[in-house]
Amino acid sequence: MKLNKLFVALMAVALPLGFTACGSDDNESSEPYVFPEAPNKAKAATYTFSSWDTPIQSVSFSEGSSAIIEVEGLDGVEYIVGTYTESNGVYTVTAPDGQTYQFKVTVNGSDYKVVITVAGESVTVEAKKTAPSASGADDLLADWKPFKTQLNLTHVIVKGEQVENPGSFMKEFVGANFQEMKEFAENKGCVIIEDLEGFDLQKVAFFGTLKFSASFKNKESYTAIWENTSNWKDDGVDLKFTWEDENSKANEFIKDGVSRVKIYKEGVNKGQCWLTLLSTINNGIDEKWRVEVVFRLVPSE
Repeated sequence: MKLNKLFVALMAVALPLGFTACGSDDNESSEPYVFPEAPNKAKAATYTFSSWDTPIQSVSFSEGSSAIIEVEGLDGVEYIVGTYTESNGVYTVTAPDGQTYQFKVTVNGSDYKVVITVAGESVTVEAKKTAPSASGADDLLADWKPFKTQLNLTHVIVKGEQVENPGSFMKEFVGANFQEMKEFAENKGCVIIEDLEGFDLQKVAFFGTLKFSASFKNKESYTAIWENTSNWKDDGVDLKFTWEDENSKANEFIKDGVSRVKIYKEGVNKGQCWLTLLSTINNGIDEKWRVEVVFRLVPSE
């Protein structure tokens, strides 16, 4: 009996403490999320070269750690997406295959010279510098990794007829594996011709110079130019992507380049950036699907 009375007394003391602790957690979780500051904000720029001495046409450095090298090849322009570090004006870009590219930047007034070193061979070229021009997008200018992805499919034209009550299919994926999305779409009757095996998204980056990159597990990458087509608001902004490389242009899920982005600082999704890409897939002349891919991104650094 005495033990029971002691137990009740202890519970009477412990319960209020427990409720106080829960209340404290709620107060902490209600604080707005502060996104980490981009580590290379002061170094972000695009350098464009006009020299026959190198096939490299330009290099872009993001506010995060991503870089895009534009190379003129025998089959047209190619884009190398890598990561970079900087020390005393020397930018070192590491490509997915391990190859390194060095860019030593010197400035004299408004004139820029860049020493480009690849595989031990160096060349000095004149450069034009483009500074970041994206305004109102400080939190967006960073490196992101996918947390989850939601795919929404709507069958709007069937056998040449507009569907009055179109059927919709939705699935949420962990991460962002395009092959898994393709298999789900084809299971619903939406045919995707492109081979997306290995296109498991690892990182995306928004550059202040309006570049965009996406890196995949298979060491492939997508690049684009982005622009906002509406004013920045708390409920998001409309974006337009102009895809540059052949891989991204062929991806049926994203090829239209119509998108919307929203950054969450409060609520259950705080700390996330939702990038929604809208597109259409035409399976012949009498089949049409509307596609919505929602990438739920979190800071990668």
